[in-house]
Amino acid sequence: MSVKKIKIYSLLKLFFIISLFLSINLSAQDNLRVLDELNSPMPSIPLKEALGDKAYSDAINSGKYRFVGNSKCRLCHRKFFIGRKKDPHDHAMESLLSSKYEKNPRCLTCHSTGYRTKSGFVDMQRTPRLANVQCEGCHGPGNIHIDIAKDKLRNKEKFIEGGFLAGQDSPDILRKMCKSCHTKRWDRSYNNLDKAYDSYKKANPKER
Repeated sequence: MSVKKIKIYSLLKLFFIISLFLSINLSAQDNLRVLDELNSPMPSIPLKEALGDKAYSDAINSGKYRFVGNSKCRLCHRKFFIGRKKDPHDHAMESLLSSKYEKNPRCLTCHSTGYRTKSGFVDMQRTPRLANVQCEGCHGPGNIHIDIAKDKLRNKEKFIEGGFLAGQDSPDILRKMCKSCHTKRWDRSYNNLDKAYDSYKKANPKER
């Protein structure tokens, strides 16, 4: 074997060892995060955290709001629907399904849409249409938004926002929705929350 080939082989071997070491460290970090989470108090429901106890109770107990699933959203927001399919939020359930935590309430609170909320995600058998963090996972129940959109469409009026408990017309509440799950412990994906938040105004957040 030539000296050049030996050097290349040695570099590849070194690269493999480093990669393996890093993967072990990352796995250990994940396990520590999970253990910390399991030993901490139950996280608040994101929508409740964002709205506050009274506003949340008044809205949800009124019976006016219900989760509908993002298949309804795609009819008017096709670009956003397609863009979000490339986003980690739309694959949030996958990491749970490949672990022993797929039924853990602490995990499902932030890995599904509307979990622990009336009409929200229950489990993969009964409510698979609300798996992952969909549009309503950030904005809250979407039925009223859809009803308003239908009325506007009938009257040939333009409609962009409104009807959400955490819509674009309430940016402070919407930002609180993000922060309720993207805590210090679980914020490894977005080192700069403000920058990430602004990127979600685009159909595809990856196009930053």
